[in-house]
Amino acid sequence: MVGKELKHFKIEKLLGKGGMGVVYRARDVRLDRPVALKVLRADLTANADRKRRFLQEAKAASAVTHPSIAQIYDVDEVEGTTFIAMEFVEGKTVSQLIDKKELDLIGSVEIALQVSEGLSKAHEANIVHRDIKSDNIMVTRDGHAKLLDFGLAKLLDPVSADEESDVQDIQKAETLSQTQPGTVMGTAAYMSPEQARGLPVDQRSDVFSMGVVIYEMVTGQLPFKGDTPLDTMHSIAFDEARPVTVIRRNLPPELHRVVSGCLRKKPADRYKNAHALAVDLKKLKNDIESGIQRSIPAGERIRGFFEGLKTSLPFGPTGIAVALIGLTVAVLLIFTKLEMGAVIGFGIIA
Repeated sequence: MVGKELKHFKIEKLLGKGGMGVVYRARDVRLDRPVALKVLRADLTANADRKRRFLQEAKAASAVTHPSIAQIYDVDEVEGTTFIAMEFVEGKTVSQLIDKKELDLIGSVEIALQVSEGLSKAHEANIVHRDIKSDNIMVTRDGHAKLLDFGLAKLLDPVSADEESDVQDIQKAETLSQTQPGTVMGTAAYMSPEQARGLPVDQRSDVFSMGVVIYEMVTGQLPFKGDTPLDTMHSIAFDEARPVTVIRRNLPPELHRVVSGCLRKKPADRYKNAHALAVDLKKLKNDIESGIQRSIPAGERIRGFFEGLKTSLPFGPTGIAVALIGLTVAVLLIFTKLEMGAVIGFGIIA
């Protein structure tokens, strides 16, 4: 395909291959700009369902305009070759950044926030991405995140009973089919429990996948693993992810609450959509940037203090006495500050 022209797009270089298509760098000779050209795999051209899903990617993505979503320029078919031309994004995928350990906490939260804000626009349009993963998020040199590849997107419009049956059959085929050895369409490690089971999905499935990406960015590992795609999907359905604050103890407790709110097994227990997730991510980002984490309830801090006393036991009664004096002074300061309208130590602001 390199060197060939599809309409006014001249193919220059192979960029990669996915479950449904091959991606090339091409040049729009009319506007003299680079584009990413996704071509439906030749062996799948005769498959009407796959072809329909490929075209659906363009329809879904072109309906959403946001700086954090790769823009769709054109979709067409030339001499039996179906393609979609989209914004060419230079940078690194989140997966590459994770592998090279180039992400810090604030960078990870910023990427998650940008993608969630873009995804919220899709959710407002009743569009579900269905394939969010670290390989589908590109970060430009200036630190801007772009969500790529709406290849599995589905518009959640009402359907007739017959059409609904057809959609469920396709969803089941998507979940069970292997596009490459060891790879399940949708990428098993990022699937929500309901997607892995072939059930209908909504915005909350994307929220789960976002939780997996955030988990991976801040810990360097996936929350659910298995030797095979089926093992991984079993883990997603039945295992609880280790808290991010256990894997990396320097992470803020509020981050654990956000990630945990994404990774609930039941959709009803998760953030209801990407907008709700973005709201909490923005608060978390502001807290981190200002150096103030969301306050932990006073009761938890006091319990933590007494648990810490156990480490004083080797120092005998003197160590415990000093600790208790410190606690007494702290309590007195708390009540004094309460009268003044603010308790900085516990994060209570009047």
